Amino acid sequence: MFSQKKIWGLFLFILLSMSLNGCNAKDQLPKGVFKTTWQLVVIGDSSLFGLAEAYGKQIEKDNDVIVEIKDYAMPVLRASTVLEVLQTGKSNNIRLATLSDDLKEAEFVVMFTNPLGSIDPENPLDFESCFGCDTPGACQPEVFTQYEADLKAIWEEVIKLRNGKATVLRATDIYNPLVSSWKTCNIFEACDICWLNMSNAARSAAESYQIPFLSRYDAFNGLNHEEDPVEKGFISDGEHTTKLAEDFTAQLMGEMGYAPTMLR
Repeated sequence: MFSQKKIWGLFLFILLSMSLNGCNAKDQLPKGVFKTTWQLVVIGDSSLFGLAEAYGKQIEKDNDVIVEIKDYAMPVLRASTVLEVLQTGKSNNIRLATLSDDLKEAEFVVMFTNPLGSIDPENPLDFESCFGCDTPGACQPEVFTQYEADLKAIWEEVIKLRNGKATVLRATDIYNPLVSSWKTCNIFEACDICWLNMSNAARSAAESYQIPFLSRYDAFNGLNHEEDPVEKGFISDGEHTTKLAEDFTAQLMGEMGYAPTMLR
């Protein structure tokens, strides 16, 4: 006889698989059969402020469920910091103390963490000049190798914590709110390379586990990355997103479907 846990897992698998084909729970499952709460964990730096609430509402709208939010978006959150707490259970950031437990129960996980702590001494990363008005130093793909490795290790830990349960995993990168200043300072081309290589590292890490990737750099800045998200109303304070941008990102994630990323 099937246990309640196995039945729940079967229903989730069926529901999410149908969502990939453009169907949602409300339309495809018999009325009253699938009414439950899903948990969403968002892990990110301040560029993900507000996304947990927006994406949670998008999931609820698309699937007729209740979403419980666990928001781990916080200032300057580094991939190395997240990896440390997942591997050792220890962190100087008290807010991360419950991350592993929340990931064990999360049907949805979204992540972007920054590369500032992912440093290879032989290929040090140097792109902070892009936040000012100077040409960045080392931004070639090789300097993001450690960052990519850290992201891969984080995803591996997430998968272990989920222990084979159906899970929707989503990876993303960071937009550029500084288009105007980059052009004024004549550093646009050099800094675009930095952002693109950072994005490529995050994409490559996600694709290693068949995790769908949403490029906010492309979505906010256009494929040539010259579009200014400030002019689109996406930036609130020169750096962080507005509700319009958060809803836009959530909509794009919703359009990616709800099929489980990992079933092993």
